[in-house]
Amino acid sequence: MTADVHEARKAAVYEAALQLIGQGVSPAALKIQQLADAAGIGKGTVYEYFSSKDEILHGLAVYCFARENARIRALMADCATLAELEEIIADYLQDIVAERMGSYRMLAQALGGPPDGPLQCGGMTDCVQELRSTMLGLLRRLHAAGEIDPTLTPEYCCTALLSIVVGGLLGLCYTAVQGEETSLPRNIRQLLHRALTVQ
Repeated sequence: MTADVHEARKAAVYEAALQLIGQGVSPAALKIQQLADAAGIGKGTVYEYFSSKDEILHGLAVYCFARENARIRALMADCATLAELEEIIADYLQDIVAERMGSYRMLAQALGGPPDGPLQCGGMTDCVQELRSTMLGLLRRLHAAGEIDPTLTPEYCCTALLSIVVGGLLGLCYTAVQGEETSLPRNIRQLLHRALTVQ
């Protein structure tokens, strides 16, 4: 069996898990037979690729992170100004909260925190490095375009950018949980400019 078929079958199981979680099935309550049925494969086939439901859930966390990295990489590919970045961040955060945050929250709760959480599972370190690489590439372009203070280090800029994105996401999640209208905090642009440009 080729590596492509192997990866496609694992992806089918992950997509089945996301579909079921999206329908309100708790990850802790998922059954292998449910996953097999939703993926359109046999239960035995699932066990050819995974030894347990926990392995599936940890793999799912990496799969979701990798998928978000691909989205972010595509969104950032042509970004050359802070104004463009503001729009990209606003659209991305609105999309993730509207479309995927509920499933991601349920998955995170099922996995629990460190030391058994998703950051300890194989592949997560690679995802973090890939995200960092995407951010550093974006920051190099913004620097070359004169959008970023040249005295700021790449590490600082990367940390500042990720902090602004995470802060925006947390703000949107909070308003969604409170039942308020989920609109992006209006200070994203101000934060970007204060963190990354000459004052």
